[in-house]
Amino acid sequence: MTRARTMSLRTDPAPSGVLGRTADDVRAGRRTAAGIADALLGALGRADPGPPLLTVDAEPLRAAATAVDRRADRFALPLAGVAVAVEEGISIAGRGDEPVRLLRAAGALIAGRARTAAFAIGPDGSPGGRATAAAVADGTVPLGIGIDGDGALRAAAAAHGLAALKPGRRVLPLPPGEERRWSGLAETTLVAAGPADLRTVLDALTTIRDGHGPAPDPDPPVGSLACSLRTGRTRFADPAAAAGVHGAIRLLDAAGIGLVAADPPYRAVLPVHGARRRQAGLARRVEDLQLDPAQLPRAARSALRRGRRVRRLGGLRPATPASWRQRMIGWLDASGAEAALLPATAGPAGAGSTGLATWNLAGLPSLVTPVRPGAGRACVQLVGRPGSERRLLATAALLGPG
Repeated sequence: MTRARTMSLRTDPAPSGVLGRTADDVRAGRRTAAGIADALLGALGRADPGPPLLTVDAEPLRAAATAVDRRADRFALPLAGVAVAVEEGISIAGRGDEPVRLLRAAGALIAGRARTAAFAIGPDGSPGGRATAAAVADGTVPLGIGIDGDGALRAAAAAHGLAALKPGRRVLPLPPGEERRWSGLAETTLVAAGPADLRTVLDALTTIRDGHGPAPDPDPPVGSLACSLRTGRTRFADPAAAAGVHGAIRLLDAAGIGLVAADPPYRAVLPVHGARRRQAGLARRVEDLQLDPAQLPRAARSALRRGRRVRRLGGLRPATPASWRQRMIGWLDASGAEAALLPATAGPAGAGSTGLATWNLAGLPSLVTPVRPGAGRACVQLVGRPGSERRLLATAALLGPG
């Protein structure tokens, strides 16, 4: 058993296209998956001491890498030899949950398990608030996959200057039980250095899921964006997040994208809707696992009490997500915009914040992406209509390399 250790946050932008270049090299025979696995294990052994980011089983990893090298279709594997950190809550046993099965079918290596906060209550203590993003940021792996139920994984990616895609409803499969646990808020989410790598992974997983068809042709960027600095009804972005939006506006304006100032119709009740769904999902999870509430962390016990109260009072309103989805799409229509450019609240403070969690409730695609050059590690959020994931990724590519 090998454990990766926490390393310091990056002070420079993450390298671009690492994931795609790795897969190209393995497909072409310039590198082997076994060599990548050995290099990863060696790097983990030299990591700085500290709380573990990943837990890795060395022998299964080596065996999986050898199997990739021996596959007759290695030349056609879209993620050949790409090491992936899989968040706790997604099973990797056997063939694993559906996201893991698709990754393995694409030739990816399941490098290890990234810890998460117990019962999704609060950050897990990793830099940026989530080990999944921290493992990508420090170069341990080029790809992380996890469950984003309240914006926490996207916020952690923003803290490291990474890209994270929470697609729309069921674009990527959820592990069994996550729909129930999160009461409809959660989506399987990808974290990588930049939008180019996210596009590679999204194409690989969706084409394999749909029957090994060819990857779709590249989509064009969106033609127009509604821009706002708000992260809530009465809240504005912090200076760093605001700087990211201003930097993105300059780059997108130079690229000929239409930009219009328009604030999303946030309401004060939005955080309440999200919190109630998280709490009700936690109550179901505790019941399903027959856990003793007295053994839970204090924050989880408090959330559990609220979740049980929500259920006693009649449960959740099933129409709420659909009404918010239509409200947000109507806002885009009224603004004359195809998508939105918004601040990305970074780090643990972003978990559950209206500016990120709203799009979980609405079930619309949300992409956190870095702005380069000239904005340090600043990130912005691009939000689009159902099915617009690839157009958001193409738009993000205009914000800098990667």
